[in-house]
Order: sequence, then C-alpha cells, then structure tokens
Amino acid sequence: MKNFSGTSKIEFANVGILLIRIWLGTVMLKHSGTYLFQGKVPELAAFLESLNWPFPLLMAFSSQIAEFCAAILILLGIRYGAWLMAFTLGIAVIFAHSGKIYSEAELPFNYFLMGLVLSLTGMGKPSLDSFFQKNRKP
Repeated sequence: MKNFSGTSKIEFANVGILLIRIWLGTVMLKHSGTYLFQGKVPELAAFLESLNWPFPLLMAFSSQIAEFCAAILILLGIRYGAWLMAFTLGIAVIFAHSGKIYSEAELPFNYFLMGLVLSLTGMGKPSLDSFFQKNRKP
C-alpha cells in the first residue's frame, strides 16, 4: 500500500526499526562502555552484593559485557543482539529493580521493551540479518 508520496508502509517501518536500532545500540554502548571502561563495575557489584546476589563482581561484569556485545549486534542488525539485550535488561528489571517499572526500573524497562520489539519484528531491511537472508541459497 502506497501513501501520497509513493512510499510504502514497509519502507516507513524499516526506517522506524532503524531509528530504534540506532538509538538503543548507541545508548547501550555508552551505558555499558561507561561501566566497563571507566571503572564503574565495582559500583554495580556493590549494588548487586547489597541485594545478596551470588558472585556480584562476576555478575556485574557479565551483564555489562552482554549489554556491550548486544549493542554492537543491534547496530549491525543482528537479531540475536536484540534477544540478548531484552534478556539482560529483563533480568535487571525483575531481579535488580524488583519490577518497579513506574519508578526506579522505568529506563531499563524501556530498553527491555525496545530489545523485545526488535527481536519480534526483526532488524529491518538495512541490516546484516536482511543481507544474509537475501543472499541465502535455498
């Protein structure tokens, strides 16, 4: 179906998905990069220790590495990155923030939802997933 300018709804959807990918990928690179490369992981580990999580330093590093890798995959347009982001932030929302999505967990919940939407809709046309799918031999 075409609109008045001749652009299809699918093309608009691909632009919307690309905007979500760029936003989520860059914000999460910044966020997790700050923890990993500016020495904030011990601060996160202390928070996790206060919640009585086992192996808080390992969990803190693991979560930030997962977010960093997921952000790169999302920017490249690989759906696995969106699943990884949704899973990691879903764990954070439920267990680290006690599911308080209208207060302290609002931001991680929004990022979780963006990852979930991308994982369900796909990464759009300008993505490595689309490129590999198009070039796959049946």
